Order: sequence, then C-alpha cells, then structure tokens
Amino acid sequence: MKKVKLAVKKVKENKKATMICGGVLLAGLLGCCSWLAMRPEVGVIDFNVVQEKAKVYQYILAEQNKYAEQVRIRIMADSKDIEADAKKLEAKKDKMKPEELQRKLRDLEKRALKVQEKYRPTMERIMFASQLASNSISKEIIQVFKETAESEGMKVLLPKNNTFHACESVDVTDEFVENLDKVIQTVAYPDPAKIGQ
Repeated sequence: MKKVKLAVKKVKENKKATMICGGVLLAGLLGCCSWLAMRPEVGVIDFNVVQEKAKVYQYILAEQNKYAEQVRIRIMADSKDIEADAKKLEAKKDKMKPEELQRKLRDLEKRALKVQEKYRPTMERIMFASQLASNSISKEIIQVFKETAESEGMKVLLPKNNTFHACESVDVTDEFVENLDKVIQTVAYPDPAKIGQ
C-alpha cells in the first residue's frame, strides 16, 4: 500500500508526462490479473503438460521409447567387441608407448562412432514416426482447441510458454487434456522400419 501511495504522490508532483505514464503503469500493475480474471476471453494451454498428461501423447512416447530401446539393444550388441577391446587396451596401456596407445584409442573411438552412424537412420525414422503419429491427429486436436475455448467462454487460446504472465484462472490446460482424452483414445503409430520404403 505504501508503494501505491508513493507512486500517486510522485504522479501529483509531476503533472506532465509522468501523470500519463504513471497512471498507465499503476493501472497495469494493479489491474492485470483482476482484469483477466473478470474477463477470461483469453486462455492459455501449457503444451508441455499436455504432452505429459494426455493419453494419446503418452502412447506416442511409449511407442517411440519401445523402438528406441530395440535400437539401443542392437547398439549394445554391436559394441561388445569394442568394449572387450577397450578392456584389453586398459590392461595393456602401461606397457605401450604413448603414441601407440593414442592410436588404438582413436581406432576404438572410430569404431564406436561407426556403430552409432549405422543406427542413426533408424533413430531418425523413429523420430519421424512419432511426428507422423502426432500429425495424424492434428485435425482432432484443433477441434478440441475450439471446443475447449467455447466451453470455457474464451475467444483466444495461446501457448502458455509464449506468454509473459498468465493468471491461473485463464489456464485451461487440464480441461484441454480432459477433452482430448475423451476425443482421441488411440493413434496409429507407423512402423519406423517401413518408413521411406
């Protein structure tokens, strides 16, 4: 309250441009959340929360992780020889010349990179499959946006992470997730191995 009185006093002292700027600033500071709470025509949705909570996105992530785990297992199998050679090199390193040790370490690194490169296209196909699955439900998601906005009496929905500040009263993330779960129960997740064929 003291800050408000000081602000008002300063505005009265300088009646020129300060009065206009001070009034606008004071009104903005005091009225931002209360105005939004009274007129919730603009809502926000936290898409990070949507991706964590919505069943359809949980399914997409689970499928992506399932395929990624299969690739990880293949990478580990292909890397067993490299790991065995690394252990042998570790045991012999004290008896080797520094140049020879560095050369053998570089060779191991090259072999490990080669294994990773071998599976890079597969990982890219898995990511693309997740993107295709998400894109396949875009029309339904847009419809859920509209229905959520209408049911909450809002004219505009914005991404929460693109706003400077939003009062809790305008956050409709949970309502959106609830509506999304009602509308979309499943999604087709394409087999990454068949993408691009």
